[in-house]
Amino acid sequence: MATIAPSILASDFSRLGEEIDSAVNAGVETLHLDIMDGQFVSNISFGVDISQMVIERAAPLPLDAHLMVTMPEYYIESFAKAGADLFTFHLEIDARRQALPGGRWVYGATELRYVSRINHIIDQIRSAGMKVGLALNPPTDPKLAAPFLDRVDRLLLMSVNPGFGGQSFIEEIFAKLERAAKYRQKKKLKFDIQIDGGVGLANIGQLVSLGADNLVCGTSFFGAKDYSMRLKELTAALTATK
Repeated sequence: MATIAPSILASDFSRLGEEIDSAVNAGVETLHLDIMDGQFVSNISFGVDISQMVIERAAPLPLDAHLMVTMPEYYIESFAKAGADLFTFHLEIDARRQALPGGRWVYGATELRYVSRINHIIDQIRSAGMKVGLALNPPTDPKLAAPFLDRVDRLLLMSVNPGFGGQSFIEEIFAKLERAAKYRQKKKLKFDIQIDGGVGLANIGQLVSLGADNLVCGTSFFGAKDYSMRLKELTAALTATK
């Protein structure tokens, strides 16, 4: 069955330790860390010190770190030492910035400019003892990730423009997810597919039916009053398709 991964970014940071305990006690199987540098996305979240605290507090649950940063190479060793199980970086690290309303931006790739850099980062992550994730922003065609999909453990499809929580789900991701899942099956590859952004009760079943294996839930989880009940609702919705 697909896995639900609550995003710590959507929790109440004024009582972060309690939030982690509540999520773990509710029965979640994993947690998701969103790391932002204010350059790759127009926001700053938290760094390795907070991440290590979350990882230690949630132990022994596996945690994946999603690095929305321009220089993921700089963070590999520190996140490995902190205990992250999976390190995800973006294909668009050498792409061009596209303007969004409100002074925000998103990076979207239209070509592969530095294949050797992507492969080197994959090698570094693997050498550090972590699994490898490769993330794509909404403007990027998933076909650009094809040269790397036999080398990664996870393909992350962003279903919002990254940087801020609480955004609406971008419907075009359904078609991208379906294409990625069919490509995986055709090539007999082993990577899982994670969806991040605007995931909740209304769309989680359809996402799973199209091939998603891991669903990042931010406000749809931490915005609930009862985390145990919300996890049960989300789990039930995994098999409810439209």
